[in-house]
Amino acid sequence: MKLSGINKIVNEVLEYLVLKKMAGRPEVLMALLDYINGELSPSMAYERYGVSKHQLRGFVQRIYEKSGDRKIADAVIRLAVPIILSSVDSRVKRDSRPETCGICGKRLYNVFPEDHIKKHHSDMLKKENEKMYQELKKVIESKKKVVSVKNV
Repeated sequence: MKLSGINKIVNEVLEYLVLKKMAGRPEVLMALLDYINGELSPSMAYERYGVSKHQLRGFVQRIYEKSGDRKIADAVIRLAVPIILSSVDSRVKRDSRPETCGICGKRLYNVFPEDHIKKHHSDMLKKENEKMYQELKKVIESKKKVVSVKNV
């Protein structure tokens, strides 16, 4: 699928978010959503989600860099995170060290789960990302219809 402009920005932010969930990091998505919604300060992220303030700021910074537009990134996070949390399965078992990939069974010694998924399971990441992209489009279309009905 060839994307351009805003669609490319949305797709890149979505991939980052989907990858975090596939890597077994739903707490990162919840922290991002609460932070973007003004419900969580970076200093409270560790207490609530086990995500340090430095990690949270880093995640937010990477998303803003990928998007190039803070407003678009915030909108994608607000709309996509609830969908991703409910629809995308975690593919990394994080209950023991080292973590284990639930796709291939490989134990992840000295490798970030996100890097393993991107390198060895990019086809699955791409499929999940495309699915979330289509779901996000449906949500946006339904919101447009609601707005247009209210304006009538």
